Amino acid sequence: MNKGGLRKKLLLSHLGVALSSLLIIFFLVNLVMSFSFGRYVENQRKAEAGFLLADLEQAYDPAQAWGMDALMNISHQAMLRNYSIRLYDAEGKLVWDTGSMGMGMSTANQAAAASRYEIVKDGVNIGALEMRGDGEAEQAQNRDFLQLFNRLSWGALLLVLAGAYLYSRLMAKGLSLPLVQIKRTAVKMREGNLTERVPLQRNRQTEIEEVGLALNYLADTLQQQEKLRKNLTADVAHELRTPLTTVQSYIEAFQDGIWEATPERLQICHAQIIRLVQLINDLEKLNAAENPMIQLRHERLLLNDVLRDSVHSVAGRPELDKVVLTLKDEKQIFINGDYERLVQVFVNLLNNALKYTKEGGIEISLAEESSEVRVMIADTGAGIAADELPYIFERFYRGEKSRSRKTGGAGIGLTIVKAIVEAHGGRVTVSSTPGSGSEFSVHLPK
Repeated sequence: MNKGGLRKKLLLSHLGVALSSLLIIFFLVNLVMSFSFGRYVENQRKAEAGFLLADLEQAYDPAQAWGMDALMNISHQAMLRNYSIRLYDAEGKLVWDTGSMGMGMSTANQAAAASRYEIVKDGVNIGALEMRGDGEAEQAQNRDFLQLFNRLSWGALLLVLAGAYLYSRLMAKGLSLPLVQIKRTAVKMREGNLTERVPLQRNRQTEIEEVGLALNYLADTLQQQEKLRKNLTADVAHELRTPLTTVQSYIEAFQDGIWEATPERLQICHAQIIRLVQLINDLEKLNAAENPMIQLRHERLLLNDVLRDSVHSVAGRPELDKVVLTLKDEKQIFINGDYERLVQVFVNLLNNALKYTKEGGIEISLAEESSEVRVMIADTGAGIAADELPYIFERFYRGEKSRSRKTGGAGIGLTIVKAIVEAHGGRVTVSSTPGSGSEFSVHLPK
């Protein structure tokens, strides 16, 4: 895996998001400050003007307007706040001008825009107050504030970029490590080592862990399939070798004149050839059943009739002399399906049960649920080992070899059962206890 590529992409993406976000915030805040700072200064001036107006209203005397003490007090306050003021009486005549007294009326103050406020007492206009701020000082404050904000913003930008860099490295390392392990496992699987697994952490379920879990499941499945493939090759070779060897030895004995071609010996050769033909027929049935283009006749049928015909098909088996076959079908159940294919399914299951049930009984029962129908075939036979249950539906799998050779069969009956049931949209399950018997359940949709 190109770890540098992943880390580079994460780094660029994180830095890009951080940088673009900070630049947008930086631009918007500067834009807002540029417009709002002047409004803030104006509101501040109005607030300060309110204090001066309140003092002027309180100090006003109708006989002599404002005394010198009041005017000096107002001038002192204006000087402290870096304002120049002009006071007019009700007729608009200039009463007081701090600029003419040399109290802070700078050129910038004179050029600054004036704010005029009416002085009202008891509902009567008694004069007006005109205020001019120090425009240069206000601009200096504005510049100082924005410069401080800019410095802080650039410092924050550097900190965020450093944090994004460290965070992207940690994220890239956290992402690349499990991906590298998954790649290493996949490469070893490609090279034929199906025992390799992706190490997974407990109590952690992320998307990457799910990929590793899926790869481990795939490795388990491939390992099982590889084992089954080797077993299948050995089983097919054995199934072919035994009859062919027998026929070959008999024919060579006939050709060499060692044996005479008697009817009994020819019958043995014929039986071996029939065995080969039966194996080929079974393979053809399996191929037809597993064909994804399998054509089923979907018709409304009575499942009870399917089971009765299946029981009649195995009625001639010699095992039934010691085994009791019982069909419990008190309730009539209808489903949609292929009649002949379903009969084939249950005949195969019954034949399989009869093979491994020496005595006791086989019971067929029905159960109807809301969305499906279940057919259970339970026997009291030898049962199936727990480690063999996952493989019994695989082609040519016949469990314990010595027992399989005695019972015969090519080991594809259950494979055909599974293929036909799944073609109907159903499923087949099995539960078994060695020595106590097995129960196969066929689930079919209504």
